[in-house]
Amino acid sequence: MKTAVRNAIVVGLLIREVFSFWTGHPYDFELWVRTGYWVVRGLDPYGVVPFAPGVSFVADLSAGGAPTVAYLPFWPLLLGGIYIVYAALGAPSPLLYYFMLKQPIIIGDVAFAYLLYRFLEKRGSGKATLAMKLWLFSPFNIVLSAIWGMFDSIAMVFLILALESKAGGARAAWSGVATFVKSIPVIFAVPLAIGPTRARSVAGLAMSIGIPSGLTLLTIAATGWSPQVVITTLQSTIAKGGLTLSPEEILFYLNSLGVTREFLAVEIFYGYAWIPSCLIAVVGARRWFGFDSERGFVQSLILVVVVFLLMRGQVNVQYSIYLLGLMLIDVGMWSPNRLRLFVAYVTVVFLATIVNDVLGIRFLAPVFLGAIPLEASIIRAINPYRDAGLLLLAICFVGLNLVYAVSLFKERRSVRPARFQVPDFSRDRREREPS
Repeated sequence: MKTAVRNAIVVGLLIREVFSFWTGHPYDFELWVRTGYWVVRGLDPYGVVPFAPGVSFVADLSAGGAPTVAYLPFWPLLLGGIYIVYAALGAPSPLLYYFMLKQPIIIGDVAFAYLLYRFLEKRGSGKATLAMKLWLFSPFNIVLSAIWGMFDSIAMVFLILALESKAGGARAAWSGVATFVKSIPVIFAVPLAIGPTRARSVAGLAMSIGIPSGLTLLTIAATGWSPQVVITTLQSTIAKGGLTLSPEEILFYLNSLGVTREFLAVEIFYGYAWIPSCLIAVVGARRWFGFDSERGFVQSLILVVVVFLLMRGQVNVQYSIYLLGLMLIDVGMWSPNRLRLFVAYVTVVFLATIVNDVLGIRFLAPVFLGAIPLEASIIRAINPYRDAGLLLLAICFVGLNLVYAVSLFKERRSVRPARFQVPDFSRDRREREPS
């Protein structure tokens, strides 16, 4: 490993570790704290997860809705495993527990940066180190992983491993693992499952969907968790809407001002439209870019996630991670002109995080009991301006997605390849295409 690369990784890791043990989101991270504690004690995390004596730092989570885990079992099982280790150490301090909970998240974030570098370096990109540093030192990534405690970067690790694997079973398997970590990568299941033959493509799709489904069912059977509760909780996340960066958020804000009326049909549309929209995007991407080159394949995945971000009713800031990671591959290999667009995306999602979370005050909740009341008092004083800022940032985010979608459309192939092939990223290919 080059010295510059090693130093960047070490510094990026140290920056994250500095924040790891005393910061955390007062809903999400508190839920991780509770989940680890109660999973070990046999509680079904898909029901209501109560206060965890000795480790919880927030007593009331009602403001964020019923405290329940709405992810596939990978995450609650991992949290339970971490608590077992913490308890074996004698449960000396909740700060140690918080530190331990952050480690898979931080390691995943830094590991993705290295895998991104390796991916680009193997293909002769001159921007491999730059792309790695952009990920490592992005203030948004640092806040999301080390301070907030959100684990999307772990799923990104398995996605890039899927890209590095041979088309067919290996790639489909990594895709399935990524979905099991966090369900959002299911939007990539179809393109990542495609193999050199139709039969292998069908088998790959069955694997990419079957792995998370099978592991979920196996976990339910092994733990005794209620299948009905698990399914009901997971289904409730499919059509959630009206948060942060979705186009639906714009309608909600205008409705709150009395400019428009809230239409139930619009809410229902945005609840489920992302599913057929992503499937249509896969078909369109195959027709426009083809899957026979690395560039076409990566651009196809980018188009799918852009459509997802435009058509999903609830678009939390962490969803942008799936676009930003793929975008750095595009910038590093073929489209250096999109570096400004990348910076614009990071700026918007970082500002959205800071505005919504009021300068990050709530992240001090693990060590500052007055963080949430202080934030609430500030919000009461500035709420109209805060709402207007979030609306503006939502508009900017939607605009950036539209700009990216249009630029991809302009790059579509005029003639579809005569022979369909699946790119094999596992080989050290140094194909370079003009921007």
